[in-house]
Amino acid sequence: MTLDNPVANKFSIAASHYKQHDVLQRITAKQLLDNAPLFGTLLDVGAGPGTSFNACNDVEQVVAVDIAHGMLKQLSKQHPDYLPICCDAQALGLQSAAIDSIYSNLALQWCQKLPQAFVEFHRVLRPSGECHLSVVVDGSLAELKTLGFRVNQFNSVSAIKAAFMASQDSPNDWLNIDIQVKSISVYFDDLRSLLYSIKGVGASFAQQGENNATHHHHPLTKQQWQQRIALAETMRTDKGIPLTYQIAYIRAKRG
Repeated sequence: MTLDNPVANKFSIAASHYKQHDVLQRITAKQLLDNAPLFGTLLDVGAGPGTSFNACNDVEQVVAVDIAHGMLKQLSKQHPDYLPICCDAQALGLQSAAIDSIYSNLALQWCQKLPQAFVEFHRVLRPSGECHLSVVVDGSLAELKTLGFRVNQFNSVSAIKAAFMASQDSPNDWLNIDIQVKSISVYFDDLRSLLYSIKGVGASFAQQGENNATHHHHPLTKQQWQQRIALAETMRTDKGIPLTYQIAYIRAKRG
C-alpha cells in the first residue's frame, strides 16, 4: 500500500540521504536499544531506512512499518530479512495479537491521533507484550526561539499519558506505563544544517509573529538570514551550535 500524503512523499524523497541528518535519531536509538528488552516478533513503527536489531538476541522477526515507500525501499537494501509494510501507525495492516514487542524511535510526534495509534498498538500486541518508544515532547528546540523562530508544538508528557488512557477499554489494558524525559543536545557546524535537521523529527519553524501555515510564502530576506547567522554564532560552543531536545522514553506493557 502506498500512502499518498505530503509527509510520506517528503520522507520518500529524503530516504537516500537521510543518514546525513539523523544525529538525534542515532542517539535515541542507542538509548532505546540499551534499555529495551525486545523479543519475539518485533514491530518497528516509523522504521525509516532501518535500524539494526542484531544485538537483540531474543528478536526472531522484524516487521518494519513506515508511511514512506521510499524509506522502505532503502530499508530493504540494508535489511532484506525484515518484513516491510507501508502503512500508518493509526491503521496498522497487521493481524491482532501478532506482535511481541513494539519499538518506535522519534516517529510518533508526527502522529495526529495518538490515542488511535495506541489503540492499534494494543490490538496488535500479544498479552504481556511491550512498547518501547521515544518521542519528542514540549520544551524542545529552545534555541530556535532565541534565534527568533517560532516552532510548532509537541505533545506534553501529560498528553501522552492521556493518549494511553484514552486508548483503553478497561483500566488494565495497559500496565506499568513509565515515561522518563531526558534532555539531549546535538551540535551543528552552521545554522543551515541545524534548521535542516529538525525536519526529520516533525518540527517546522516560522519567523516570530508569522502564521505557521503561511511561513513558506514569506522566506527570510538576505539581511534577516545574515542576522540569524550572526546570532547563532553567539551561541556556538566548542562542539558547534547547539540544539536541545526533550525526549520522552516510554515503556508500556499490554495487560
